[in-house]
Amino acid sequence: MFDHNHYVPVLKWRMGEYQALMRLGELVKDWVTPLFEIPTEGWNFETEAPLRSLDDHLAGFGEKLFSKWGTRTCFIDSPYLDGASVLSTGVHHMQHIFLQAKQAGCSAIPVIGLQRHPAYLGAVQFIVGSTQNGVCVRLERDDFGPGLQSTLQSLIQALAIPVRYVDLVVDLEASISEVLPIQVSTWSTCLSQVSVTPWRTLTLVGTSFPGALGADQYRPHGRTPRSEWLAYKELVRQLAASARKPTFGDYATSSPNTGELDPRMVDPNAKIKYTLSDEWIVHVGKQVKRFGRGQYQAMCQGIINANPPYFTGPGYSWGDAYIHGCALGSEGTGGPSTWPSVATNHHVTKAVRDVASFHGTSAPP
Repeated sequence: MFDHNHYVPVLKWRMGEYQALMRLGELVKDWVTPLFEIPTEGWNFETEAPLRSLDDHLAGFGEKLFSKWGTRTCFIDSPYLDGASVLSTGVHHMQHIFLQAKQAGCSAIPVIGLQRHPAYLGAVQFIVGSTQNGVCVRLERDDFGPGLQSTLQSLIQALAIPVRYVDLVVDLEASISEVLPIQVSTWSTCLSQVSVTPWRTLTLVGTSFPGALGADQYRPHGRTPRSEWLAYKELVRQLAASARKPTFGDYATSSPNTGELDPRMVDPNAKIKYTLSDEWIVHVGKQVKRFGRGQYQAMCQGIINANPPYFTGPGYSWGDAYIHGCALGSEGTGGPSTWPSVATNHHVTKAVRDVASFHGTSAPP
């Protein structure tokens, strides 16, 4: 599997995100193992019911995963669907997902947490036994405490898998402190409880990306620090030479604290998120429905002509090429999934190269 020179982004299984991964450079892909989260079915606000059945929601998942990520390894989690939900056939939805993935030739690893529904645990037990790819255990902040070791050991025993085939992800989600020493101390405490175990991989994940991008702060543009990346670097600097270095992960340019809004009631502002070395710069325009998508061209022109400059150039990633093309008028202004895809593609490329540069990798992508 991978070590600290790798990168683990947590991404929703949505078009903007998986299209961003598909469009990564081939060398960059080799340094990435995404953790995909299956979203809910979507909601019809008029009928107060799901937009479609669970069967339809998951239909063709395996083929789509293969078309976007091929045979490269990925983690798959389902933290938002009901842990006991089954398809019309009675098969648990996680089993259905992994059957599709296996049939399509994907290399997927199931994710489980300490507080999942017994039916979810049963499905992961079945998947672990049938795929022989191992398992990913995802710990949350509330899992850490006096009972962690015994609870974690009980879970691994229930999965009937040697710990050397377990990938451990410590995910603090959005609870990342902007005060660097506090965050370093928090992660150090987490590592002290789990790092001595010979996990197959060990990853720290979190995000400080804002849950709301208000116009008052980000119009025409504003900056916010990548606190999780800053804290990770400081943590690694403080580790003993003999200590295991964890892998870095984040939520790219999204916050985990996002809900589904009624499209009839909202008119979102145009937004372009752009990742820099230690911070994000966010450009916020006006309402898209009211003022149109043409404003994206002017926003892209602002990015590529910024002084002092920060645009990495059209050759850096597909996302950068799209920004450059939009600014010049050779690319359109996109649709709802375009700009999340642009932001994610640039961010993943930047994060991979940041990690490689920080750890002094001899042949960075």
